[in-house]
Amino acid sequence: MACLLYPAGKMQSAVSFPEQTMEDLHLDRLAEAMSISEYYRISAGELCSLFTEDPEVICWRQAVIRDILELPGLEEALSRLLDCLDGWEGRGSRRGADSFAVGFSLEDFSWLEGYLRKIDVSWSELTQIPVRSDGLRSLVGLLSGMRDSPRYRDAAADFAALCSGYAAPARMRIGYNLDKDLKPSRLKLLRMDPPADKTARGKGQQKRQIMLNQRAIEMDSMLLQRLSAQASQDIGSFVIRETGVLRGLRKELVICLSAAKLARSWQTAGLPVHFPRIDPTSAKRFSARDLFDPLLLLSGKDQVVCNDAELKPGGELIFLTGANQGGKTVFLLSIGLCQWLAQLGFPIPAREAALSPAKNILTIFAPNGQQYGRKGLLAEEAGRIAEAVSNLTSESMLLFNEPLTSTGPEETKSISAEVASVCMAAGARGIWVTHVYELARDRAALEAAVPWGSRAGSMRVVLEGEEDSPRFTYRVERGEPLGNSHAGDALRRGGVVF
Repeated sequence: MACLLYPAGKMQSAVSFPEQTMEDLHLDRLAEAMSISEYYRISAGELCSLFTEDPEVICWRQAVIRDILELPGLEEALSRLLDCLDGWEGRGSRRGADSFAVGFSLEDFSWLEGYLRKIDVSWSELTQIPVRSDGLRSLVGLLSGMRDSPRYRDAAADFAALCSGYAAPARMRIGYNLDKDLKPSRLKLLRMDPPADKTARGKGQQKRQIMLNQRAIEMDSMLLQRLSAQASQDIGSFVIRETGVLRGLRKELVICLSAAKLARSWQTAGLPVHFPRIDPTSAKRFSARDLFDPLLLLSGKDQVVCNDAELKPGGELIFLTGANQGGKTVFLLSIGLCQWLAQLGFPIPAREAALSPAKNILTIFAPNGQQYGRKGLLAEEAGRIAEAVSNLTSESMLLFNEPLTSTGPEETKSISAEVASVCMAAGARGIWVTHVYELARDRAALEAAVPWGSRAGSMRVVLEGEEDSPRFTYRVERGEPLGNSHAGDALRRGGVVF
């Protein structure tokens, strides 16, 4: 039963998220950073499978994660519940093992009672926290329903009746090894304390008592072997019957706690965290204030610069130009990651935002030498562009990072204009980082050629100081291109002296 990531009646749908987008946006790095531990590690693929266009699902998840971030004690309570559930998946802390060991005390049933006690503690903790989201209310209701079930209430008594034949020893502890299907694979008598015999006197009587105890242990072991299959079957039946629904929540708990961890890392760094307003898909809106790239924190950057970003409603393709190493790629990544996180239902790296879900996020980043290999750079870029165009829809978000770098200036300009026209004709929106300043300057001609499609806009990197020695601010703004990439300044910062 999914209740934290999906409302009732909603199910996870098959999502085909572009592998190239996963690579270009460095989603594996972000997934690794947000994982709550090495054991509970999540992958970019798992997260991308949650990518959704459904506003109801997005808002449902937002409410759950907002509760985790804002309600004291909730994150710790859910973490303890996760640890409790995880031990019943047949792996526990022995991830990847074929079996797990269970200690079963015939006197106080510590194994069974330990499980019941953990469920009780989780239920008690969660009912004391005034959760507001429907997802967490459903979880509390699920726990309450379990505790009220007859099987749950009578479990301890049923096991006591099952083991009543072994009540003679004052204390006996048995070890079971159950395989991944909860079937007994090994049984061992770990310890048995004999009954107290106050009438025994003298060394001879004590010796006789020890011998009788040894024979009793041997007989008990034989009987135990005969009954172990039935006992283990009953144990497995209880575990499967009573924990099946909760074990299905393991992934959902991991995802929600991971999202909360990511947001807390931004808060710790003094950066904004926000749950965006979700506008209709048809609006094609993207508007964010104080947006930043969360990957900068993973790179150990001391200073993270925030920017405002807005794509005009109805669809706009913005050409971003400016100095080398001035922050264009970082700005591009901040927009792509913001859109991706928002459509997972996660908080985003911004102070305020309103956006529309996208059908897909398509990226074309200039490949490096290791990526194109024998195919050649132009062939590699042509293949990527063809793949992106084949998946293009009016609800697509495009993120182009200096594509078509392998041809001459005139060819680059001509081919780029054709590709941009196709994207605008489709009604797609996005950012195109380029050094071909004519694309931004001549955008009116592009709009005239495709009057029914998306609009074209221009943004540029903000520089301060003198033109011959500018200071990089890593901010972007609306405006006409400056026509200077400042490549010489980039080389000097890299240590090249002219």
